[in-house]
Amino acid sequence: MAGRVEGKVAFITGAARGQGRAHAVRLAQEGADIIAIDICKQIEGFLNPPSTPEDLAKTADLVRGHNRRIFTAEIDVRDYEALKAAVDSGVEQLGRLDVIVANAGISNAGSDDGDTLDKVSERDWQDMIDVNLSGVWKTVKAGVPHLLAGGRGGSIVLTKRMNRSGRSKRRRTAWTCSGPSGR
Repeated sequence: MAGRVEGKVAFITGAARGQGRAHAVRLAQEGADIIAIDICKQIEGFLNPPSTPEDLAKTADLVRGHNRRIFTAEIDVRDYEALKAAVDSGVEQLGRLDVIVANAGISNAGSDDGDTLDKVSERDWQDMIDVNLSGVWKTVKAGVPHLLAGGRGGSIVLTKRMNRSGRSKRRRTAWTCSGPSGR
């Protein structure tokens, strides 16, 4: 079923590796050009290894390997103005926007003091809320004007991930992704 998004453009946050890279590569296989955003640096207090500029470059190479165009930027989804400027530049370069994939997310699973919700610092909690909830809103807010301007409709995909094997340690991440329901 190749070509399901032929000629469309997808905007993906957290695109340097993992699930974000997988979205970018799959959409490129299906014919989409990509606007790929990732922070590519450590967020203070979080022990998980950060994405790197090399990771984002690898995503770009993989997308280009499918003969698709890609615009990349190292942007923190907590910074709306920078996010909007990057999306605007990507749309200017690629000509349109059809799909928004708000994928960026963080967790401090594995920290010495953060194994249960009651031990998460206020700063870490706020950073998770700012990326996992507010970052999603800012991503959609930055992209929707382009979807509307195109007059063709579009798709908005909101993702979250939880490591089932480490579920008890990552429960606080579920809270920041979906609020008290934890689903």
